[in-house]
Amino acid sequence: MTIGIKRSAWAGFCATLLVTAACNDILEVKFPGQIPTEQIADAALAPVLVRSAISDFECAYSNYTGGSAVHSDEYETANSNIPLANWGERSISADENDYAIGTCEGNFGMNLTLHTARLQAEDAFKKLSAWTDAQVPNRTLLMAQTKIYAGYAYLVMGEGFCQVAFDGGAAQAPAAALALAETRFSEGLALANTANNADMLNMGRVGMARAKLDLKKYADAVTFASQVGANYTKNADRGAESNRRWNKLWRLAEQTGAYTVATAYRTMNDPRVVVADAGRGSFNAEVRLWIAKKYTALTSPIRIASTIEANLIRAEALIQQDQLAAGLAIINARRADVNLPALAATTKDQAIAHVIDERRKELSFEGGHRLNDLLRYNLTWKTGSNPFTNRAYGATKCWPNPTREVNGV
Repeated sequence: MTIGIKRSAWAGFCATLLVTAACNDILEVKFPGQIPTEQIADAALAPVLVRSAISDFECAYSNYTGGSAVHSDEYETANSNIPLANWGERSISADENDYAIGTCEGNFGMNLTLHTARLQAEDAFKKLSAWTDAQVPNRTLLMAQTKIYAGYAYLVMGEGFCQVAFDGGAAQAPAAALALAETRFSEGLALANTANNADMLNMGRVGMARAKLDLKKYADAVTFASQVGANYTKNADRGAESNRRWNKLWRLAEQTGAYTVATAYRTMNDPRVVVADAGRGSFNAEVRLWIAKKYTALTSPIRIASTIEANLIRAEALIQQDQLAAGLAIINARRADVNLPALAATTKDQAIAHVIDERRKELSFEGGHRLNDLLRYNLTWKTGSNPFTNRAYGATKCWPNPTREVNGV
């Protein structure tokens, strides 16, 4: 096991000790209300362990959302500080500590936080498996939650990372993480069905549909996306009580002004992409700050899954199976809901381009969706230099496997 993963497990253990406590220093944890180590195996604490695993995922998801939004074409860097500037100029490297071992208390620390999330969920499931229904009320539901949240951790790693490595194993293609996501979602959905819990069923179905789409299993993607209930939304909860709980994108893009909404998103004239001139300079005062109104505070939740996303997945998967009319009908039904004219296409490429553009607008600034589309379809990235700092964009596209993991240091 490499040091990076060991640190992930330890950071996750910090979160288990107290759901809302922050591990500001991995080597020195001080906070009131600690749970003694011997009580971690207490079945009465099962809901706390699962809530902690969910909290770890929500923290990692906030970081992933923020880092991926500024790394893609949704934002431009509006600061000159290292490594903050690197996140938005595609120059974060495999050697960057903020990326590799950064925590929820830092900027967009991604590798450590996602490993922590998956390890915590897997560990909570193992503990739940050793207990009985008599010991743990709602045990089946709690087990479903650990599987489905673990599935999402593996899912975003499979979408955004160049390579993945788990528990000291060798680096693998990102499809390995997507395969694990498939398995976790399948296991979680079976448990959620037994528990008869609509929330976990819908969340798991969206996640499974997304994984199937990533793996080009289009018929399966349609099946799972079609099963998502109407008007469903699942959010990552955010809060102001500790920096671990902040909406990281709002914090760094609006409150700090380190990133400004990219020019292309300022003129989309679409009711789903609400941006505004903040009326002030950014982190670099000479750069005008534009903000996304999707988030309005540190406490703004971040959408994880929704019927809207499921419908976009279904539309894309249908079009990929040459069912253009059916896919476009789904898109146009949503556009009618927001008073936008219908779209038409005579070729598969045109129809897919419509889906990508609809997702770009519908799911803007959330969940790494834009980054995933840039990578899946090998779309054209921004070229040249940041128009506000005049620094050249770097070569980073997918998130690199950290050097610390490769070298075990």
